[in-house]
Formats: sequence, C-alpha cells, structure tokens
Amino acid sequence: MVKAGLSPAAARQRIARAGDSVTRLAGLRFAHNARFFFLSEQFGRPSFWKAIEKACKSHGPSYWGAIIGLKARGGAFPLRLFPGLCGAPLARKGQLSPERIIERLQAIHMVEQITDEASGERFVVFQPPQYRTAKISHIRAQLAAEDVVLHGMKEWCRRLGLASFERIRLRNDEEPPVVSSITWDFSGPSYARPLAQPLKGTLRPGFIVADVNLGKILDSNEVAHFVRKHDLASGPRNVAPIMPFLVADGFTATGFSLARQKGVLATTTAQMFGEEVAKALRDLINLLSNAGATAAVNPEHLERVMGSLTKIEGAAHNLRGHLFELAVGALVKDVEGGFLRAGDELKEFRTGRAAEIDVLLDRPDDKGVLVIECKSKSPTSRIGLPEIQKWREDRVPLLRSILRSRSSFADKKLTFELWTNAPIAGAELEWLENHRSEEGCEIGWRDGEAMKAYLEKSTSKSLIKIMNEHYFRHALVRVIPSQQ
Repeated sequence: MVKAGLSPAAARQRIARAGDSVTRLAGLRFAHNARFFFLSEQFGRPSFWKAIEKACKSHGPSYWGAIIGLKARGGAFPLRLFPGLCGAPLARKGQLSPERIIERLQAIHMVEQITDEASGERFVVFQPPQYRTAKISHIRAQLAAEDVVLHGMKEWCRRLGLASFERIRLRNDEEPPVVSSITWDFSGPSYARPLAQPLKGTLRPGFIVADVNLGKILDSNEVAHFVRKHDLASGPRNVAPIMPFLVADGFTATGFSLARQKGVLATTTAQMFGEEVAKALRDLINLLSNAGATAAVNPEHLERVMGSLTKIEGAAHNLRGHLFELAVGALVKDVEGGFLRAGDELKEFRTGRAAEIDVLLDRPDDKGVLVIECKSKSPTSRIGLPEIQKWREDRVPLLRSILRSRSSFADKKLTFELWTNAPIAGAELEWLENHRSEEGCEIGWRDGEAMKAYLEKSTSKSLIKIMNEHYFRHALVRVIPSQQ
C-alpha cells in the first residue's frame, strides 16, 4: 500500500479497519512492537512460511537465527543443544532467551518438540510439512561425527597452546561452552597474543570459540547467523577478544567470502585433519544412519573408519560405543550367515511406541531370528542392573510384540540376547538367570568372555582386529585368528 502511494500511517489505518478479513499473527512480536498480518486463507501455505522467514530476517533476527540454524541441521536438533543452535544469549536484558524463542515459534506452529523413542531425548523439529526434516537417527549420526571433530580440535588447541589445557569445554560436557552468555560447540580461554590483554598487573585471557556443522555446505545465511552470534558475544563492554572458528564439510563461494570479510576463520574438516579423516567422518555418518547401518556390514570398511578416527584422542571411547552394534552385526552375519538389519526403528501400531533394533539377524536353516541389544563399555566399567532390567522388562516385550505383528516374523522363532564387552556377574547375572522365561521367545546374553568365545568362530581378520583393538584391548585373553 505504501508502494501504491499511501503514507505508512494511512496504510496502518486501512489494515486496522479491515476487520476479520485480515488476521494478526498471535504469539510472535517483532522489534518496535511490529506485528505480522495475513489473510486467513493464507495461513499454512508455503508462501506464508516464506513470508514469515523474510519478516524474521528483516525485523526478528533472534527468530531468524533459530530458523536458519535448524534448517542447516536438517530440521531437527536436540533440545538441550538448542541455545547453541539459535545463538541467543542465555540471559541478557533486551534480548530474547532461547526458551522464549522456542515458546514463540511453537505458538505460531513453526516448530514443535518431540521425544525420540529410541533414546528418550527431546528434539526440536520443524512442524510445517514443506520443511525438510531428516530422520532422528541421521541427526544422531551427524552429532557423533561432529563430536569427533570437537575432540580433535580440543587436542589441536592443546598441542599448539592456543587454549588453556584444562579449561576447554565441549557441547556435551557437564559445564557447557558458554562465552559472554552465548553457547558454542567449543570454547576455551586463550593466553595467546593478541587475545590476552594486560589487566591490573596480570594477563586477562581472550577466548577461542567454534561451531561445527557437518550437515551441509554452508552458504551466506549460515555464515551470517554465525557472525551474528559472534557480534552478540563481543557486543557488551569489557568483553575479552573472541576468536571464532566455523568448521564444516565445505562452504559456498558467497559463504566463504562473507566469512573472510567478517573475520571468521572458516575451515573444513579436510583442512584441519586431512582428507583421510574427512572421508572417514563422512563414512561414519553413513554407517550410523539407518540407511547406512542396514547395509554397512563390510568389516574391512568398518576397520578403516575406526582406524582413522580413533587416532583422535578423546573421541575413541564415544566412537567405539556408536560403532559397537555395527561390529556385532558384522560378526554375527560372518559367523551365522542370513539377512542382517541394524539400526532399524520399528513402531508398534497399537500403542504408537517405537523401538530401535541394534542388530537383527534372520538366520538361515529355520534357526529363527536373533535380536541383539548392544552395550559397549569402557575397560573399567560394567553394565548396571537398571540397564539390564530396562532391556528385559521393557524392550524385549515391546520388540516381541512389534515383530509378531509383521507377517515376515509372525511364525519364526525369536531369540533376544544382550551383548556387552564388559563382564556380567554378581546381582546382574543372578537377576538375568531368574528372568530367562518370556512367552514365545528365548532370552540370552553374552558378556566379554562369551563374546571372545564367539569371535573365535570368525574367519575375518578385520573383525578380529576390531574387537581386539577396540573392545577387548585391555583383556588378558585376545582372540587369535584360526589361520595363524
């Protein structure tokens, strides 16, 4: 209307007199109390959400940052990590907090919160159907690969003396990486010049911060969002200098140009760790995602990925846990044959509950179906009774009900087993012995010693090497290949 010749005041009056034909969007307020108006028949259309994004970019950067961050992450992200994704200050006068941003985006049905049945974790996801939302299993795989990068960057900063050795924080640490009220994936105080500054006879450290996103090639929107995070962190008076790293698989020409223009250290995993590790990180995401985990049973490929990534100090333990079910799947298929599925999420139609199957082997010669729950442990820890009870009393009945409802498994013998590389003894073993019976199926388990005995049946040098080096490394007995 302004472009047609009306003054802004006259245009506002005309909208105010429009009555019920024009709707004011409830729940979302912009700067200077500006509001979003639309025709009732426009709500929910692709053009409506596109207009919302445009309005947020020009008048609501806090909302825009959350939208752009969620799009860059595949449309879903853990609720606990949302403060880092949206880039809003945790507590600052005049700025929306991450909690308020979620609340307002939920009010307009832009996002919603869901619970991942497989892990029990809460996720923020896009609600409009036209927004692409990746599977939660793929998001978890991406996060696992990014954790490897963060541990690698931690070691790199330590060795260079770029950040204080014991004060580096990563996003999954008990104490989150917060600098100037902004949450990052990585943070560490730095006494390197010119970040450190003299203050009352001592040196006040600056900070190294970083965000990692391996989900896509980052363009100017994602870079602009990261620049805004850095500007918000550096904005208050007397804030120490902050050096920002943005790590990704790659950048578009415009994205990289904007990063350089704004002084952001934009780098790729290949530049930081070499092409071998960068490729292994991409392979890791494919291995851990549902589509990749189902087909990825090649032991040699698994050995290469683990060999490349476990060289990064600090990442090895978490990585072994993520890949344990793939190693077990490859092992049982090698020993018994049959059709393997790993990492599948199945839903019970009657209740709507979902459960993730770590390993399912449909064995040949009418031996039935073997369903394995995998629990990888460090050498000094063991599986606890609550974990065992949850598997036996909750997951086994649920998975049995799901599989029996499918025609391909309805008449087959079902065997459920718990596999762990740690010992099972004491109260845990006694409890399992007393809870062997389950209607229509068999219940079993294998601890570290039983797994070693099973591994002796394998003819794969790669599987024997994987298990010995990554899961039985500190055991007194190692499995020797039969051909040797």
